[in-house]
Amino acid sequence: MILLTQNSELREDRVWNWALPAWVIKRNGKGFNVCPSAGACTQLCYARNGTYLFPAVRAAHMRNLDLVIEDLPKWKTIMIGELGSDQFRATYQPRFADLELDPDPWAEEWMRRGGSAVRIHDSGDFFSDEYLQAWLDIAELFPDVLFYTYTKEVPRFRRMVEGKAPTNFRWLYSMGGKHDHLLDKDRDRHAEVFPTLEAVVAAGYIDQTASDLLAVLLPTTRIGIPANNIPHFKKKMGDNTFGGMQMARNVHKKDNAVT
Repeated sequence: MILLTQNSELREDRVWNWALPAWVIKRNGKGFNVCPSAGACTQLCYARNGTYLFPAVRAAHMRNLDLVIEDLPKWKTIMIGELGSDQFRATYQPRFADLELDPDPWAEEWMRRGGSAVRIHDSGDFFSDEYLQAWLDIAELFPDVLFYTYTKEVPRFRRMVEGKAPTNFRWLYSMGGKHDHLLDKDRDRHAEVFPTLEAVVAAGYIDQTASDLLAVLLPTTRIGIPANNIPHFKKKMGDNTFGGMQMARNVHKKDNAVT
């Protein structure tokens, strides 16, 4: 069983990815929410579109989820075994030498050595404390590998990760979730999805299109992501952002509660 895969976008940066199904799925005849803090983002979720809907892809993501839920220790053992293979060792070919970055000492050394990386969740999220802790444990065992993730689990990360995570475990919060209101945009590294690259720049965010790794390496708390070119999603999004859509949703709920 191979748990970590690579797609064409991440392969050239030596990033492996781990994926679960996105949002609410049916499992054993019951609904299961893999992304419990998702909000307005569910209307425009890329992981519920395109190749993610291919039967083989959906089946693989479900197998991943089943293994995590049914036997987390076994999943952890398999993951540790994979990460111990030679392909995850440093190449000593420096990364991002042509970009102006201001990373911390660990990241600077990781880039100099040409280390590998694992993106946790190109779909799905940390749906339980036990599952998140398993990833933190794994990261601690492989201090030369960069583990990074986008997440909407703000309260869970406040409790378990902030100020406690291994140096090689990096994260940023993703706008469009139920807990957007808890974020301080000047303090919390976060990603906002904009309709265009021009909108990213106009809002004072920094684009990470050149490499997904920049989301956790750029010296800013404001990472901007231009929306994928999916026509029906772009039409629904209009000139808004994921965070803006969540804010409008919150206002609508508050107005309905008052009336």
